[in-house]
This record gives sequence, structure tokens and C-alpha cells, in this order.
Amino acid sequence: MINVAIIEDNFQYRTTISIILQLNENLKLIHKIEDCDEMISLFELQKPDVVLMDIDLPRINGIQGVWEIKKRWTEIKVLMLTVFEDDEKIFGAIKAGANGYLLKKDSPQKILDAIDAVYKGESPMNGMIASKVLDYFLQFQQKSLIVYEANLTEREKEILHLLIKGLSYKQIASDIFISIETLNSHIKNIYRKLNVHSRSELAFRLGRT
Repeated sequence: MINVAIIEDNFQYRTTISIILQLNENLKLIHKIEDCDEMISLFELQKPDVVLMDIDLPRINGIQGVWEIKKRWTEIKVLMLTVFEDDEKIFGAIKAGANGYLLKKDSPQKILDAIDAVYKGESPMNGMIASKVLDYFLQFQQKSLIVYEANLTEREKEILHLLIKGLSYKQIASDIFISIETLNSHIKNIYRKLNVHSRSELAFRLGRT
């Protein structure tokens, strides 16, 4: 039996999902709440195995809710169940520790299958979400390969990271305790090795970190 909690502020959708869960003999709905405010106190009394978490919640949003859960109970599996398909929300939830990510438009059977999968340690995702995650990591690998093949020194990699983050030259020099002149010399070497001619071209090729 899998103990499940729902955190969803939309009454109609919360009711619909509750009915779907209660019709499944392998699931036990132990908490049905509309925000994260009482989540911690309820979970301390009865801990769920899987939490279905919306993102757009009042006061404490779902991504912050995931952080709070994982800070206290790493063993609880969190399955995002939301309408949001934008990258910021997707990667925010994943960074917070979400174990899976579905959309509310996914079928009831897919949601039930995902609860079982996430309980077993898998990471179920809506197909479009999975594609975005894969594209992100492929781009990350490509960027890492560019830097690796450029044969940058450790100091140059450090400066490159700070450049991409958007820090000013003065701030970079101060942070790593070198003069502006020495920094300019390193930057010239970085541009030459990566075959770029400006900071904007560097940002375009490697993006922000």
C-alpha cells in the first residue's frame, strides 16, 4: 500500500484526483490539502510515501514546498502535477528535489502509473518535459566539450565561469585576487582558445551557468 498526499489548491481538480486515487486498491490517500502551510505538521503525524505537488500554490509555492519536504524527509517521493511547462518551473522543481514531473492534462492512468513508478525509485515524466530535460543535458554536455577541447587552465576555467555569470571585470579581479591587467591577459587567452571575439559571443556559445 502506497500512502499518498495531495497538495493542490484547485478544489475541483483536488477532488477529481482524490476520487481517482481512492478507487485504486494499492493506494491510500492520507492527506488532501490546499497549500503547504500545514504540510509539515501533518507529515510529522503521518508521513506519506508519495506527494502529488502543484506549483502555483498560495503563500508557499510548490517548488519551495519540495525544498521543505526534502530538507526533512529525503525518502518522501515528490511528483509534480501542474499546468506549467516552462523551463524555469521544470528545472526549479527538479533542482529542489522533485522525483517526477507530470502535467495535469496527462491521463488518470498515467498519473496512477507514475505514482507507482516514483514509489519504486523511478523518475516518471511527461514526454514533453522529458524531452526538455534531455535537451538541457545534451546542451550542457556540448558546452562542457567545448571548454574541455579548448584546453583551458584551471584559472581560465574559473574566470570563464565568472564571466558567464555576468560579473564585472572589477568584481572578478577582486574575487580571485588578481589585478585587472592580469585578468585582461587571461581573458585574451580564453577568447583565443575558444575562438570568440567578445563577451557577448562567449555568452551566446556557452550560455549562463
